[in-house]
Amino acid sequence: MKRLVLISCLLAIGLLSGCNTDTTNKNLGQQNINSQEKDNLGNIGKILRTADHARVLREYESLKNNEHDMEQLERILSDIDALINTKKSNIMIDVRIGDYGDVEVRRLFSATEKNLIGIEASKEEINTVSFTKDKNKAWNKAAAKDNGGISETTDCSEYMGLDHGLYILFAEKLDRIREGKCLGEISGKTYILVDDKYGWQTLYVIGEYKNKKYKNDWDMNIVQFVSSDGSFKDTSREIYNVENTFIYKDGCNEVKEEALRVISMYPKNGLNKNIKKMFK
Repeated sequence: MKRLVLISCLLAIGLLSGCNTDTTNKNLGQQNINSQEKDNLGNIGKILRTADHARVLREYESLKNNEHDMEQLERILSDIDALINTKKSNIMIDVRIGDYGDVEVRRLFSATEKNLIGIEASKEEINTVSFTKDKNKAWNKAAAKDNGGISETTDCSEYMGLDHGLYILFAEKLDRIREGKCLGEISGKTYILVDDKYGWQTLYVIGEYKNKKYKNDWDMNIVQFVSSDGSFKDTSREIYNVENTFIYKDGCNEVKEEALRVISMYPKNGLNKNIKKMFK
């Protein structure tokens, strides 16, 4: 699990560890639930289907010796930027993190140009977080754990200048992607290889779906494989993790319902009302 925490920093650096927020205390969370038998993750299946996993590795093998494709990299970054430029967009983000297999952490967010609010859930505890941009374009953060009250609001000066809540989640990830090697695009997915700051290699597989056939199709899907040896093969759970990130520009009933289901299990959580409002 310690390795999982390191991996989660790639997605939301500062979200739960930045701005002077305390690290999650597992033992305390277990004491809080006692015999209530809470399972925040629900029944969401595997983090990545075996067929998808095999396909991604096969396509990576065919691309890994390619030269850096700057043009394709810029195209995919522009597609991500375009998500926040849609007027009256209702962006929701569903992040699933774990070893290849079951999900261990799930993050559910709603993002606007003025707010980012959401839940980080493990099986038996949650952290809720709210970022709000003031009139000076400075972001301020509040958080609440399990059924606890809201923490003292903190100023997050490192986010000054970010013009959308989505970038609080993705600014550092996008910086790393820009510094990575774009291997090219295949089967509608762009493959980008990054050496992260922990000495691990990360493979980002990013695809956009512009013509949705079903209401819950994603607009942007980022699959992130992490490996210490660069193979990205499931040879050891100690060195292999996956993050699936689904970004919906027009909201998503599944994300909304899941966020409301989880927060309903913690009626005294200090951000309960805020989360219900953002995911209504």
